[in-house]
Amino acid sequence: MGMRDLGRRLKYLLHRDEASGELDEEMRLHIELRTRQLQDRGLGEREARYAARREFGNRAMLEIAASDVWGWGPWERLAQDARYAARSLRKAPGFVAVAVVTLAVGLGMNTAVFSIVSAVMLRSLPYPEPGRLISLWEETPRRQDVGTLNSSGNNLGGVHARTRTTVAAANLMDYRKGAAAFEGLAGVETARMNLTGNGVPERLIGESVTANYFTVMGVAPQLGRTFTEEEDREGGDPVVVLSARFWERRLGSDTAVLDKTVMLDEKPYRVIGVMPRGFEPVTQYGNTEPVEFFVPAAYPKEQLAAHGDHDIGVVGRLKPGATLRTAQAQLDAVSAALAARYPVTNRGITAVIAPLRDDIVQSVSDSLRALLAASGLIVLITCVNVANLLLVRAVARRHETSVRLALGAGRGRIARAFLGESMLVSAAGCAAGIVLGRALMQVLVAAAPQTIPRLATVSMDWRVFSVAAAMTIAAGLVFGLAPAWQASRTRPSESLKATERRGGGTAQSRWRGALTVTEVALSLVLMVGAGLFLKSFTTIMGMDLGFRTEHVLAMNVNLPVLRYKTADLRLAFYQELERRVRALPGVQSVAYANRLPLRGGWSTGIEIENVSESNLSPDSQPVNPGYFEALGIPLVRGRLLTEEDRKGQPYVAVVNLAFARQYLKGGDPLGRRFRRGPQAVWFSIVGIVNDIRRGGKTKDMRPQIYLAAAQTDGYPVRLADFAVRTAGNPRLLANAIQRQVWGIDKDQPVTGVETMEELISESVAVQRFQMLLLGVFAGVAVLLAMIGVFGVLSYSVNQRMNELGVRIALGASPGRILGLVMQQAGGLVAAGAAFGLAGAWGLTRFVGHLLFHVESHDPATYAAAAGILAVVGLAAAMGPALRGARVDPAVTLREE
Repeated sequence: MGMRDLGRRLKYLLHRDEASGELDEEMRLHIELRTRQLQDRGLGEREARYAARREFGNRAMLEIAASDVWGWGPWERLAQDARYAARSLRKAPGFVAVAVVTLAVGLGMNTAVFSIVSAVMLRSLPYPEPGRLISLWEETPRRQDVGTLNSSGNNLGGVHARTRTTVAAANLMDYRKGAAAFEGLAGVETARMNLTGNGVPERLIGESVTANYFTVMGVAPQLGRTFTEEEDREGGDPVVVLSARFWERRLGSDTAVLDKTVMLDEKPYRVIGVMPRGFEPVTQYGNTEPVEFFVPAAYPKEQLAAHGDHDIGVVGRLKPGATLRTAQAQLDAVSAALAARYPVTNRGITAVIAPLRDDIVQSVSDSLRALLAASGLIVLITCVNVANLLLVRAVARRHETSVRLALGAGRGRIARAFLGESMLVSAAGCAAGIVLGRALMQVLVAAAPQTIPRLATVSMDWRVFSVAAAMTIAAGLVFGLAPAWQASRTRPSESLKATERRGGGTAQSRWRGALTVTEVALSLVLMVGAGLFLKSFTTIMGMDLGFRTEHVLAMNVNLPVLRYKTADLRLAFYQELERRVRALPGVQSVAYANRLPLRGGWSTGIEIENVSESNLSPDSQPVNPGYFEALGIPLVRGRLLTEEDRKGQPYVAVVNLAFARQYLKGGDPLGRRFRRGPQAVWFSIVGIVNDIRRGGKTKDMRPQIYLAAAQTDGYPVRLADFAVRTAGNPRLLANAIQRQVWGIDKDQPVTGVETMEELISESVAVQRFQMLLLGVFAGVAVLLAMIGVFGVLSYSVNQRMNELGVRIALGASPGRILGLVMQQAGGLVAAGAAFGLAGAWGLTRFVGHLLFHVESHDPATYAAAAGILAVVGLAAAMGPALRGARVDPAVTLREE
C-alpha cells in the first residue's frame, strides 16, 4: 500500500459520513441520468426508473465494494466480528467465568514458574559481555586416584559427572601461562571475618580475590580503586574494597571513607574502594548472606607450591573471538603437562570450564526445567478443558448458526465469529492469568529455597509478557479451531429440525471424547510425576541421620587469629564458654568442634598402620568429650573421648563403623593406629561410634574419625562451631549464650544460630519445593480432568435423553441405565489412563536423576496414580449417571 493510497484511506476513515453521502449522491445521479435516457427512448417514468435500477445492480453490494476500495473493509468486518463475539459472550456469563478462570489458573501457574526460570536461567549475568565469562574447576575420576588431595569443597557448582573440586592456587598459575584464549583467570574464595571497633561486633561474609578479579568481571569501583599486584602478594599491605551495602549500612555512605581503616579479625584494613550498588560478586549466587567486603588473596609461597591443596574457585574471561572448545583444548594440554611434572598430586587432575551462567545455575536447572514442563502440561490441560467448553457451546448454538447460514452468511464468516470468541476468552484469561501469575510468583519466591541463585531478581520482565502473549494467541487458535470448524460444517436443513437441536451428532461426541481422554492422560502424567517426587521426599525424610537433632541449638563462634594466635588459646576460650553455658538453666550437654554435622566439614588423608591401601580420606573432626552426648551419637564399643585426653597425653581417636567396614575390611579397629602423614604423630583408636550422615539425609555414611579437641597439636583446623542440647526450646537460650560469649570477649560475634531441625529443613528445601509444587500441579490437573469427565457425560446424557427414556419405557431398570453411563465413563478414563501411563513411562525417565532411592518407573507409584485417577473420574461420572437413571420416560417421549 503506497503512501498516497494510505492517505486516501485515512481521509475516508476520518470523513466517512461525508464520503458515504457523496457516494450515495453519485449513485442517485447515475440512476436519474439513466432514467431520463430511457424516458427519451419512449418508456414511461415508472418503467424507466425500474429498468435503470435493475441495470445499476445491487446498491448495497456496490457500497460494500466501494468501501473495500476506498476504506478499511476487511478490518471493519474484523471489528464487526469482534463486537458480535463480545455481545455473544455477554449473554453467557457463566461460560465466560468458567473458561476465564480455567485459563487464568493454567496461564497463571505457567507465568509464575516461567518468571523464576527466566530470572535464574535466561537472564544475562549483570556484567559487561557476560557471554565471555567462564567458570573453571578441577576434576578427577575418583578421589582415591589422587595421591594427595586436600579440598575446601566447591562454591560455584558443576556440570560434569566426575568428582569435582576447587582449584589449587599452584595450578592456577600454570593455567594462566599456558591458556592464551583467556583475557584473564582470577581466583576467588569465600572469606569470613569478624568486624570490630565499629559498634556491635559482626561476622561478615566477603571474598578473597586475586588482583585481576574485578578486571575479569568487567566492573569498576564506585569510589576509589581496586587491588594492585603488589597488594596481592604475601606480606602486602592490608587493604579492603567494600560493598555498597556495607558502606551504606555500617559507614553511613561516608564519601570520605577512602584511606580510613576497618578492623577485620583484629587487623586494620585500609579502605581503598567501594563497589557500585548493583555489583553481584560471584560467590553471592546461591548464598543467602550478602558479600560485604573484598580482600587480596595474597597466596603464600607454601600454597603456590602445593599442587595438591585445592582451595579456590576460578572465574575467567575469554578473549574476543575465542571459543570454549579452544580454551578447553589449551587447558587439557596444561593439565597433561602438570600430571607429567607432578604425578603424585596431579595424576588424573584436569581443568574444566563452562559458561559462568550455566555453572552458577547448574544445581537447580534440571529441577526448574521439570517444574516448567509440569506447568506446561497444566496449560495444555486448561486449553483442552476450554476447547471442550467451546464445543458444547458450539453445539448449543447450532440452531442459531443454521439460521445465519440460511440467511446468507458465509461459512468463513461463521468460523471467524467462533474464533473471535475463543480469542476474546483467551485474552481475558491471559490478563487474569498475568494478575494471578504475579501473585503466585511472589508465593513461589517466598516458598522456594533461598539458595536458588538469582532468586531475588525474579520479576515480570519482557520475556514473561512475551511468553504470555504467545501462549494467549496459541491457546485462542488451538481451542477455537475445533468449534469453528464444526460450526462451519453445519447443515441448515438438518440443524433446523427439532430433533437436531438437542444433539450435535457423533462428530461432536468423538471430539469431546478425544479431548477428555487427552485431559485424563495429561493429568495422569502429572500425577505420576508428583507421586514419584512424593515418594522420593518421603524416602529422604525417613533416612536415619545416626544422631539426634531435637532440642539442639548450633552456632558459629569463629575466633580471630590475631587475638587467639594459638590453638591452646582457642581451646581455652571454648572450655570457658562450655563451663559458663553448662551452668545455664535447661542445658543438658555442650558440644564444640571445627564443624558440626550439616554445617560443613574437613577431610584429611591418612595412613593406617599395617594397612597397605593408600589414599584414605575420612571425614575428620576435633571434638570435645560432650560432643557425642550433645548430638546423641551412641557408643558401639570401646570408650569415648574424656577430659584426660589432652595435650601431653597419648593421641587418641574415636572412629565410626564405616571406618572399619571400608578401611579395615570389617576388622576390629580398637587398638589400631593411624597418622595424617609420614611425619605426623600416631593416633590410637580407643572407641567405635555409630555412623552418621554428616551432610544430611541425602548423603552417604562415610568413614569418620573424631580427634580430641584438647590435643591441639594433633590437627591443623580451628574450633569454630558450638552447640547445646536443652530440655526445652533451644531457641530460648540463644541470647543467654550470646551474653556468655561477650562475657569472655566483648568483641566476639555469634553467627549462624540455628536449631538442628532448621538445618535439616534447609537441607531438603529443594526436594520439598519440588514435591509441593508438583503436588499442587497434579491436584489442579485432576480437578480439571474431573470437570472434563463430568462435562462430557452431562452432555452425553442430555444428548441421549430420548434414548434413555425409551429404554426405561421398554423395561430397563435404573441400575441398567446407571451402568450404561458408567461404562462410557470407564471407557474414557481407561483410554486416558492407558495413554497417560505410556506418556509417563516415556517422560519420567528424564527426571530420574532428581529422585532419591526411587526408580523413575516405580510400579507402585504408577498403579497408585492410575487407581486414584480412576476413582476420581468415576466419582465425577456419578452425577450425570444418576441423572440419566432418573429420566422420566413420559416427559421424554412427549417431547419426541
